[in-house]
Amino acid sequence: MKTYLNSVALSKPYQRISAEEGTNALYKLTSLTFLMYMNRFRTTKFPKSLALIKFAIERFKQQLAELDTDTCLTQEELCFSRLMKKKHYYYGAYLSALTSIPILSISAGDHQALLSMAAKTAAITSIKVLDNINDKLSTKEEAVSSQWRHLEAFTGRLAHLDPTEEYLKKAENSCMSMAQWTYNLVSRGLDSKSETLKIYMKDFKDYIEGQIRSMDEKAHGSKPIPTIQDYIQKINEKSVGKIWVDIDFCFFEKGRDTLNQDELRSLQYIRRAADYFFKGCNIYDDIADLEEDLKLGILSSVPLLALDTGKIDEHDLERDEVDLLNILRRCGAVDDAVHLGDLIFLQGIRPLKDARLLTDKIDIDAIIFGSKVLRMFAIRKWLLKERSFNSLSNTLVSVADPTLYRIPETILQYVVYT
Repeated sequence: MKTYLNSVALSKPYQRISAEEGTNALYKLTSLTFLMYMNRFRTTKFPKSLALIKFAIERFKQQLAELDTDTCLTQEELCFSRLMKKKHYYYGAYLSALTSIPILSISAGDHQALLSMAAKTAAITSIKVLDNINDKLSTKEEAVSSQWRHLEAFTGRLAHLDPTEEYLKKAENSCMSMAQWTYNLVSRGLDSKSETLKIYMKDFKDYIEGQIRSMDEKAHGSKPIPTIQDYIQKINEKSVGKIWVDIDFCFFEKGRDTLNQDELRSLQYIRRAADYFFKGCNIYDDIADLEEDLKLGILSSVPLLALDTGKIDEHDLERDEVDLLNILRRCGAVDDAVHLGDLIFLQGIRPLKDARLLTDKIDIDAIIFGSKVLRMFAIRKWLLKERSFNSLSNTLVSVADPTLYRIPETILQYVVYT
């Protein structure tokens, strides 16, 4: 393992990753800059972090190449159909490093960090691809059924995948295989009494239920319109924040053999923080995808918040998507949604500070900085589209020191629902 990491670190891996990732030069340069900046923390040294990311990507690509063609679509077929993009697993490996390395390097070691990153890369790619399948190919009933199968795959209860010639089933089976890779890596070495595995199983159930609830955002005409409060408390449970770090926790328990009460409490604080971070990012995603969502008839957090603050009324929802989009922009609804995302996201900083008091086995400072990288990653599409100096400066202030960022009183009232 050490020899492989050293050889990767010395072979210009950042150039090879850049050549394959298929994203623009700004994203690549920014990603490398953040990694180099994280060199100042005790666990996230630049050569090692970059090598682990590269190794996680290569492992995942090898598994993709071994998909059973009797039951699954191949990597080439998934990419050709645009159900899967290379950026799904490149970004997945990169973002997994932001928690896996700080949580696992000290107590469990770099090899366990790598395995956790591989498990998370498979998980997030599976989730992204299934979302695309459900959006492009499935009826709602088929989508709900595939989500329950996804839960079975992620929790080790999907016994086998049947051979099929049906394109939709093969596409879904590819996702189920990736989810099984995650479970196999996570569960290996743990038994049913494992505290972290119990948390993992519960949170995956909550996540899938949140995914299914979020499907009710579509075709809203015949259904009661959800409130922004419902969105924050229920629909936003589709966040992957808890399961993202639950995977790390399972490897942490393997490295520690047994967990004392302070360690368990520290993990729960980190879990709470990650939940806030990813739920905030869901709001940023709603903003970036606002135009597309309106075309699809999806009521995301942006129009729901505008309804609740009185900036639009229900009659406005009957307008065509171009008019509604212009109204939401003019009335300040998009800015309000950014503030709501910030409000939810910034709630996660305090639990990390609480976790720092309970353990020195986890690099909390690196996780805090990693959360800021996650935020920049999530909000990037909106910033590039908006091209507003005020928006950019507010984002940079909150990244540098979140305590300097001010949330308007009209948005602060929603803190009770977060």
